[in-house]
Amino acid sequence: MFNLNVYLAALGLSTSQIVGIGPQNAFVIRQGIGRSHVLPIVLICIVADVVLISCGVLGMGKIIGAIPGFVQTVAWLGAAFLLWLGFKSFRAALHPGALALEGGIELERKRAIRTILLVTLLNPYVWLDTVILIGSVASVYGQHAAPSFILGSVTASVGWFAGIGFFAGKLAPLFQKESSWRVLDCAIGLIMLLTSSMLLWNYGFVH
Repeated sequence: MFNLNVYLAALGLSTSQIVGIGPQNAFVIRQGIGRSHVLPIVLICIVADVVLISCGVLGMGKIIGAIPGFVQTVAWLGAAFLLWLGFKSFRAALHPGALALEGGIELERKRAIRTILLVTLLNPYVWLDTVILIGSVASVYGQHAAPSFILGSVTASVGWFAGIGFFAGKLAPLFQKESSWRVLDCAIGLIMLLTSSMLLWNYGFVH
C-alpha cells in the first residue's frame, strides 16, 4: 500500500545523496553540455540507482555493512580511484588542445557507456549511499513500506539525472571556449579531491 509520508521521506533523502557533484554527476553534466549520448547515459544512471537502492531497501545493506572491515576497504580503494580521476581532470586542464568541445567529451557511444559504468559501479559513494545508507534508513519504516520508499528514491533519481543530462546542453554555447573547459576540469579535479577526503573521513576510519 502506498504511503505518502514514506515516499516523501525517501524522495528527500535520495535527493540529498544524489545531488552531490561526484564523478558520476560530473560525467553526466559534461556529456550533457556536449549533447553526446545523453539518453543511454541517463538511463544507465537511473537503472543503476533503481537496482542498488532496491537491494539496500530490501536488506542487502545490513548484510554488507556487517562484514568486518568491508566498508573501510571499499572506502580506501574508492578514495584511490577518485584521486586518479582528479589527476586526470587536472591533466586535461593543462592541455589546451584537448579542451575543444569535440575533445572534452566522449563522442564514441561505446566509450561513453563504458565510462559511465566505471564511474557509477566503481564509485564507492554510489554503493555506500544507495545500498548501505539509504537501505539502513529504509529499514526504520519496515518492509511493508519498502515499495513506497523505493518509489520515492527512484523519483529522485529520474528527476535529477534527466535534469542534469538534458538541460546541461543549454550551456553548450559557453563551452565553445577552451577557458570554460579549463575551469570545469579544474573544478571537477577539486571535487574529486574533496570527495576522496570525505570518503576516507566518513568511512575509511573506525570512529
